[in-house]
Amino acid sequence: MSVPKILIPAMRQYKYDDKSGGFVFVYDRKLTDQIVWDLQNEIIDLKACLRTCANAANGGLEQYKSK
Repeated sequence: MSVPKILIPAMRQYKYDDKSGGFVFVYDRKLTDQIVWDLQNEIIDLKACLRTCANAANGGLEQYKSK
């Protein structure tokens, strides 16, 4: 299974208690939530930046031009 690099710090490995010798991989909930929260905030910031660029491309900066 391929794990996105950004989630690797949130991975945890535990050994089964049933003497099978197996392991289970899980994600730390708090850390995963924080990673997702940070990514959502980055997306919001990028959308705002794109809106600004689109407005500028459509003449949105006309008000700032020298007369």
